[in-house]
Amino acid sequence: MKALLLLCWFVLALGAAQAQPTVGKDYLVLPKPHPVSSGDQIEVAEFFSYPCRYCQAQDVAISAWLKTQPADVRVVRKHVVWGKPMEGYARVFATLSAAGLTERLHGAAFQAVQRDKVHLGNEAEFEKWLRRQPGVDAAKTMAVYRSFAVKAQVEAAAKFTKDYRISSTPMLVVDGKYVIAAAQPMQTRKVLDALLSKVRAQRNGQA
Repeated sequence: MKALLLLCWFVLALGAAQAQPTVGKDYLVLPKPHPVSSGDQIEVAEFFSYPCRYCQAQDVAISAWLKTQPADVRVVRKHVVWGKPMEGYARVFATLSAAGLTERLHGAAFQAVQRDKVHLGNEAEFEKWLRRQPGVDAAKTMAVYRSFAVKAQVEAAAKFTKDYRISSTPMLVVDGKYVIAAAQPMQTRKVLDALLSKVRAQRNGQA
């Protein structure tokens, strides 16, 4: 009986150990942590691009996951920029953010690019698409699109893509240092939850 109990304990302990994410396999640690602007909250940076079909599913999953999290977690979306072809899409996201249209049109932008094959990275196509969106002032939004502030955000996006060493999407960065390649939403959430617990323990002096 004792042998059976010991065996059960060993199996459970082994399973718990295997459940813990492994550095180098489930996530990476940036050699130089990046400062975050989330204050007491733990920042989860979601790196994505509208042309990335996996990013759309991940974005939906992360949005649903966030609703189950305590108030100490903050998700920040960041559109990557790999050269000129991606700048137009980053400008779209920066425009929606600056115009206060992210909640209304972010998902629709994914649908337009992924399902409807609209080239939102092209200024003229983006403007046509905007004019089809109910309740949106296209002229006012395009003024934001062409603003210096949005141009600066696109330049910043190119810089953080390089600084964070983002080579593929979707990608998550927890607390400016833990990097998760987020291709599978279910596995991503498990690793994400474990890393958030790790960060909380570090902040409480327990790790």
